[in-house]
Amino acid sequence: MDKLTRHICALTPVPAEPGDRIELIPVGAFRLADARGRQPMRLENAAEVIAASFRRAPGGVLPIDFDHRSFAPQGTANSTAAGWVTAMEAEGDRIMASVDWTADGRRALEGRSYRFVSPVFKTWPDGRVALIEGAGLVNNPSIPALRQLASKDITMDPIQKLAELLGLSADAPDQIVTRVGALVETETQLASIATAAGETGEGDELTTRICAKLTAAPEVDPAEFVPMATFTEMQRQLASLQKTVGDDKADAALQRARDAGKLTPAMEGWATQLASKDLAQFEAWADAAPVMINLGAPRHAGRTPPVKTDALDATERQVASMMGLADDAFLATRNAAIKES
Repeated sequence: MDKLTRHICALTPVPAEPGDRIELIPVGAFRLADARGRQPMRLENAAEVIAASFRRAPGGVLPIDFDHRSFAPQGTANSTAAGWVTAMEAEGDRIMASVDWTADGRRALEGRSYRFVSPVFKTWPDGRVALIEGAGLVNNPSIPALRQLASKDITMDPIQKLAELLGLSADAPDQIVTRVGALVETETQLASIATAAGETGEGDELTTRICAKLTAAPEVDPAEFVPMATFTEMQRQLASLQKTVGDDKADAALQRARDAGKLTPAMEGWATQLASKDLAQFEAWADAAPVMINLGAPRHAGRTPPVKTDALDATERQVASMMGLADDAFLATRNAAIKES
């Protein structure tokens, strides 16, 4: 540490009503306005500089005095404290200090006896800031003042402030615009969801109420519902009952066709299939089909015997088509049946 150089210079005006946060020293490159300004200075790794400064500070605080009297030879000046720096943090292009002002310090500022704060820091030979030792209230600034800052009166570039709130760099405006757009869209969507859910409010409380409503079990009347297993079993039983009834009706229609002599043994397979698939179509065929089997005189009482022809009528052609028979084959079967009757 023997090669370190101490610098005392006024950088920042403070407000008449002192806040508990002040701008203390720039971060990055800066110059002093006097002869020392020939060599640029720079504060890099702000977090490391802050940590090193508090490690070397007696009692873990840095003094703010009047006119840098604390840094005069021991016993040559009154070193009454104007305040104590209790914390520091990098904020953009500067280090901000949290200050616990003394009664003397507050009176000096409120009475406008002092208007500037001057940091005391040490640098390496190459101009890099190594330590911050404290500060003093002064009236003779050695460099042009930076912008005035205090916890209750911070004047900041709106883009810089917005970037800090979003955790982005002020040098990336496209990212800032994208993030703001996403936030606006999210707020719009949340408002629509809240309206649909019948909720009002904002922030986390609104989100929590909406999520609770979405995850809550619906209120239902058990009397209006049956278990799925019961419903499935009822469907199965109904289908079985419908098939049984349908099969009974088909069997009855087939038997009527047999009793009427319109269904030959060769036609049983086709007729059974048709009656099971489309009972109405089978019954239409049975009504129009000629008698093809002689079942005895009593069954023909009062009926006019079928007329033997050498051609099929429309109904017979339809029946032959459904049976998959050629017209001449069906005609031969029909005529043989008529002959037997």
